Amino acid sequence: MKIEKAGDLIFLTYFMVDWTKVKQTDSDQTCMRCGGPMRQVEPAVDPKGNRFDGLVCHSCKQVIWAKSR
Repeated sequence: MKIEKAGDLIFLTYFMVDWTKVKQTDSDQTCMRCGGPMRQVEPAVDPKGNRFDGLVCHSCKQVIWAKSR
């Protein structure tokens, strides 16, 4: 998934993403809010090549992004 600026991820809410077009895989993580399963989201990459890994919980509509090394 391409993004214009890394800072934009902080404003990217669950409802701003078309989840049918974003690649997702199963994850061992459980949601901190509802305890449901989280899905690993394809990395978001900005023009500088910074990569951000994401997790999404479709039950409670929570998205978490973390910069990968």
